[in-house]
Amino acid sequence: MGSQTQATPTEDRRKSAPGAEGKGWTWFLLGITWAMIVGYSIFAGHLISAKKLYKPGDNVGYYIGLVGGVMMLIMLLYPLRKRVKFMQGIGILPRWFKWHMVLGILGPTVVMFHSTFTIRSINAGVALICMMLVSGSGIFGRFFYTKIHNGLYGRQVTLKGMKEEMAKTGSFNRSLMMFAPEIEQNIGRFHVRSEKMQGGLWDFLSIGFQAASLVKSQIKYLHKVMYAQAHEKKWDEGAIKQDVDKLYEEYATHIRLSINTARDTAQFRTYERLFSMWHIFHIPLVYMMVLSGIYHVVSVHMY
Repeated sequence: MGSQTQATPTEDRRKSAPGAEGKGWTWFLLGITWAMIVGYSIFAGHLISAKKLYKPGDNVGYYIGLVGGVMMLIMLLYPLRKRVKFMQGIGILPRWFKWHMVLGILGPTVVMFHSTFTIRSINAGVALICMMLVSGSGIFGRFFYTKIHNGLYGRQVTLKGMKEEMAKTGSFNRSLMMFAPEIEQNIGRFHVRSEKMQGGLWDFLSIGFQAASLVKSQIKYLHKVMYAQAHEKKWDEGAIKQDVDKLYEEYATHIRLSINTARDTAQFRTYERLFSMWHIFHIPLVYMMVLSGIYHVVSVHMY
């Protein structure tokens, strides 16, 4: 086992992404959404005549389409980087994946501006639809990916690792006895229920709703009990109140972590199956996008 660990290429070792990664992705998607809304308003909404800007076939429109097409081609280097032997030592794999995701969204956006949000031929429509399906499925795939990895570019999480993380909260739960023994008991019962989940769709959905409800109710109950005791012992005044507030936040954080880790453990295998099914769906769409895109480019230049 040790030799396998040492043989792992440095550039392919996955690391947990910082919290800013998720925020950056959210802002990126919001920016793309805003750009698409503005573009659609201009061209399809006729706020400004498209003829006064550009058309898909003139120089400006052509080069916008060229930029979008090149982005889509560069995006396809990621699967080659994973599978083609001579490329496997080039760069860090998580960075390849990052740009694969970014260009998979940005490329179709640029192509939409190239088309002026209008389908003018059957071959262009097929290419555009395939491209948007690939882009949309990539967003879903990213969501499933984050559920089975530590962060967007992190290593794949195993069930054993998740259960070890869940076990770390045990001693903290016992410390809740001094304030609210009912919370420890409720969390313990939830852990037992989560371990009995069979991985079906109903179990997957129900454990998610149960976890959200339990987190909300237990933190609310913790607040009620802690501050009632603080008021009784006159800890809700002066500097000591800051200590009570800090302790409450720590307890609330660990309650949330304990319940959500149990939920993630129960849902793990379902997310694995969903990711596998998504992958089967996504790959043919990529081939369809490439073939339809090539046909569109060839037909434009020939006719």
